[in-house]
Amino acid sequence: ELHSTSSNEQSQKRNSPESPRHESHVSAQSPERSRNGSFPPPLFPQEIIFEILSNLPVKSLLRFRCVSKSWKSLIADNFFIKKHLKRTQNDPEFSKKRVLINIADIAPRTQPGSTIKSCSLTLKSIFEDPNVNTTEIEYPSKNESHSDWIVGSCNGLVCITIRENTVLLLNPTLRVSKRLPDIGFKKRRGYTVYGFGFDASVDDYKVVGVFCYPGIVKVYSLRANCWRRIQDFPFEVFSNEAGKHVDGTLNWAVFSGQDGDFSIVSLDLAQETYKEVTQPCYGDGVDERTLGVLDGYLCVLCSYRKLYAEVWVMKEYGKRESWTKLVSIPYLPYERSEMFLTPVSVSKSGEILLRYGVNILLYNPKKNMFRIPMFPYDVISYISQAEVYEESLVSPTAVNQHR
Repeated sequence: ELHSTSSNEQSQKRNSPESPRHESHVSAQSPERSRNGSFPPPLFPQEIIFEILSNLPVKSLLRFRCVSKSWKSLIADNFFIKKHLKRTQNDPEFSKKRVLINIADIAPRTQPGSTIKSCSLTLKSIFEDPNVNTTEIEYPSKNESHSDWIVGSCNGLVCITIRENTVLLLNPTLRVSKRLPDIGFKKRRGYTVYGFGFDASVDDYKVVGVFCYPGIVKVYSLRANCWRRIQDFPFEVFSNEAGKHVDGTLNWAVFSGQDGDFSIVSLDLAQETYKEVTQPCYGDGVDERTLGVLDGYLCVLCSYRKLYAEVWVMKEYGKRESWTKLVSIPYLPYERSEMFLTPVSVSKSGEILLRYGVNILLYNPKKNMFRIPMFPYDVISYISQAEVYEESLVSPTAVNQHR
């Protein structure tokens, strides 16, 4: 029997070369289950867990908060949120970026309204797959008869206005939103335009409202949760022109001079000062210009008498010599062809996604070929806006999240 084995036989077994060394350090038993029947998570070093989790999509991280208290605490940690965001922004494949589209309804039976939807595919997939499904974004005060407007996006947060006087900050991935206090503009005539960006000097998200006319400007601070008035805006801003956020500034296309020339004026969010942004030499024949942001760079799309359009990007913000012509796009040979509008993104291979009238096109400059992504909207609707946003863990309700 096993229990009657002599001590000599046991000694021979221990000294046998087939017997594994350091046997006492390896447990032959299965790991004990917890009370709920599950196995405990493996004990990896915290640094490895951090590296693995910081590369995962937000939706996966939201599920993994249930793994353990330590994982839940890590995913909610400010440093982890920043690290995850930085990796998302530096991803050359755009695998964690998506496109928001604002679909306007022009059906005669209803009041003009709009619906904001998020593309189910990532930005990378849109360049590869012509069929794009969308998911309607839910947020407070939503009403299909209202003309909601996407102001802009920054670090995963999206700013939306409802009939100009209601402003929301929301994270579409987290499905968390915050309604801002009333801006306090008493409207009789005129309109309000907005801009949304991040002030890195104080780690604060800011919304700027410009009431035209007479150019009254108020700034909302997410940390202070209030509006305050600053120096008036020096020029007339185009209606429905949101400020474009680049490197801690908001930039607007404005009318300047007696002839109403196209100019770009920026507001420094930290210094709260204005300055005119120098433009490149576009050459002759420009009849339309549109200001935008292309993959983090300030850009201008110029149309030349509907023959072709050029996209210019400012590689180093504030330096005129850094303006670079990115691509030239021929207009389609149709009598009633639409206007090219703001570019949305550029793929790693150089293909550009841009708005074309009420649609969205993909243009491949190497093949001189257009493609049309299939978005699910009907003949009584059209795409009025397209905005890229990043999936992030940044919440509009966590005021001190970035300190």
